Amino acid sequence: MPGAPALIRQTHGTGLMNRRRPLILLVLAALLPLVVLSAALSTAWLLHEQDEMRDDAFEQVDRMAALLDRELAAQVEVLRAVAQSPMLDGDVDQAAFAKLAERIRQDRPLWRVLSLSDPDGNRLVDVPVVIGNGPGKVIEPDSHARVVQTRRPTIGHILRGPKNLAFAIRVPVLRGGRVPYVLSAVVMPDGVRGLLDYGLPPGWIAAVVDAEGFVVATSRGGNPDRIGRKASDGALAARAAAAKGLYDGPSTIEGHATKVAYRVLPDSFWSVHVGIPRDMYTAPFVRSVWLLAGGSVLSLLLVASFLWVLAREMHTRRAEETALEEGRRMEALGRMTGGVAHDFNNLLMIAQGGAESIRNRPHDTERVVRYADAILATVQRGEALTRQLLAFARRSPQEPVSFLLQDRADELLTLLSRSTRGDIAVTLAVPAEVWPIFADPDGLEVALVNLAVNARDAMPGGGRLDIGAENVTLTAGRSGGPGLGGDYVAVRVRDTGTGIRAEDLGHIFEPFYTTKAVGKGTGLGLSQVMGYARQSGGAVTADSRLGEGTTFTLYLPRAVQPPVRPVRRTAEAMADAAGRILLVEDNPDVARTTEDMLTAAGHRVSWVPSGPAALARIDAGEAFDAVLSDIVMEGGLSGLELAQRLRERRPALPIVLMTGYSEALAAGVPGGLPVLGKPFGQAEVLAALRSARAGAEPEAVGTL
Repeated sequence: MPGAPALIRQTHGTGLMNRRRPLILLVLAALLPLVVLSAALSTAWLLHEQDEMRDDAFEQVDRMAALLDRELAAQVEVLRAVAQSPMLDGDVDQAAFAKLAERIRQDRPLWRVLSLSDPDGNRLVDVPVVIGNGPGKVIEPDSHARVVQTRRPTIGHILRGPKNLAFAIRVPVLRGGRVPYVLSAVVMPDGVRGLLDYGLPPGWIAAVVDAEGFVVATSRGGNPDRIGRKASDGALAARAAAAKGLYDGPSTIEGHATKVAYRVLPDSFWSVHVGIPRDMYTAPFVRSVWLLAGGSVLSLLLVASFLWVLAREMHTRRAEETALEEGRRMEALGRMTGGVAHDFNNLLMIAQGGAESIRNRPHDTERVVRYADAILATVQRGEALTRQLLAFARRSPQEPVSFLLQDRADELLTLLSRSTRGDIAVTLAVPAEVWPIFADPDGLEVALVNLAVNARDAMPGGGRLDIGAENVTLTAGRSGGPGLGGDYVAVRVRDTGTGIRAEDLGHIFEPFYTTKAVGKGTGLGLSQVMGYARQSGGAVTADSRLGEGTTFTLYLPRAVQPPVRPVRRTAEAMADAAGRILLVEDNPDVARTTEDMLTAAGHRVSWVPSGPAALARIDAGEAFDAVLSDIVMEGGLSGLELAQRLRERRPALPIVLMTGYSEALAAGVPGGLPVLGKPFGQAEVLAALRSARAGAEPEAVGTL
């Protein structure tokens, strides 16, 4: 049978194919739902991106709205405080009011004009005086009339002037149930603009619209020509319908197609709008369509790996979103510092009471010394609290150096003892072999004071507070450790107080979280400790048991450079730098206090109130050994500009700058000039002048 072998081969091949077909069909049947599932999951994931984008827009809106509401409320509270001044009882001494208004404007650089008017809208006092426009009617009388009618603060709408934009904040001056005056501040919208740019995703746009529907400010990508003009019809219609929601652009800023989330503030009726470009918002949907088209082919080959990658990606994405949400929350809470008013009022009460006691009994030497010490301690606590607030606002950068804790032990022990009470025994043990630390020593001082104050409050009946330091070598990833690796100095603060409940222990480092009674704490102390540790490259841990006390451990990195030894301030050292000093300060009280410090140390001081006056003395040929100048001054010349011109005229003349706080320092100090942070004492200012004359680095003489 010649054809038999071929038939056998054909039959064998057909049987093999028949046996493989069920297997192929089984594989296809098994893969088909996987293909559909993988494509569906991918599509859902991309559409979820769109949902997240929308949710992120609402988070941005809520964050900006909270910051804007607090900013407006803070400015209203300042005006309310001024409105309660006895100076506004009865007939107003216009000259005295003008001086008060000018001091307030120095602290509020965005306030262009502070004005006092009568109920009929007649302007009585303008500070500064409006050039070419004498007493007359207020601008935007509608908001003025609302204040008189409702007896409540109000915020006017943005007005576009020939050179600038501004809006008015008005509060009534209430006396005996009537409104004899209205106090108004004309505010530039630059501060509102600053709230919109931070944390806004690239390509997104944001705007603030006032109660009358005019655009107050836009984000960096917005069109500045839109400011002071009406918002889009879509924006006005949306916020008229609901206090919060989502609407389709065009944008209030550029006119491009957008998806816009918004929220209306309940008190001022201003609104915040955050717009996502339409093409960016719809991009996930478009990508999902393409994925469905090509997913069937690709998923057959990559279904197993794709599901693994998808699960891993979703896990990573969830972790990143959690970290991002926490970071935004911490940033928003860091700005909400209104709760510290209670602490500041207590400090002011101590200082005022002590000063009045000294004035009433100036010849009682023991009483004068006691109250003077109390006032100095109060100033130090206020300075620490101010530094803490600036750190939360990220305007007080750390200045890490290499230092030995042993060198500061005596001063720290004195400071911590003052921060507690007489019924608390405070010990500080720093062995000689403890490594040098690389961190900001002033920040460590604030952190330890915060821990000491917490320990004091946890020991109402007295107890022990033990602070110690030791060298530790940590292994990264070790269970139960701080999550660090390398050499660190562990600073432990132990108290014998009431302890912390287990359910509270995980929240104690959150800003404004406190277990103390209302008025007993702001909840900022431990979050400052956490922030300081992280910015230093370290960590902080807490271990506590109810009734047994609490132990905080601050891990700070070991320094690799030789430590900087602190300069001892002896009387001889302060006196040997005596010379002729040109003091430039526009505040007479501050100038008088500083002059007393310098004169007591043997210096001869010449005071001028402005930068131009200082240049006139220099140009007249007068010889000075150093110049001590404030940064923010009136007279058309700041301390930074004065320093630059002095460098051009007399390059070898030593210059020291001083300030309470200045935005201008964000751009840097010219020539590495030393900066003294107010308030300062005699030792600090003398050390700054001596170091400047010797050409020392600014880190050795002062901090901002």
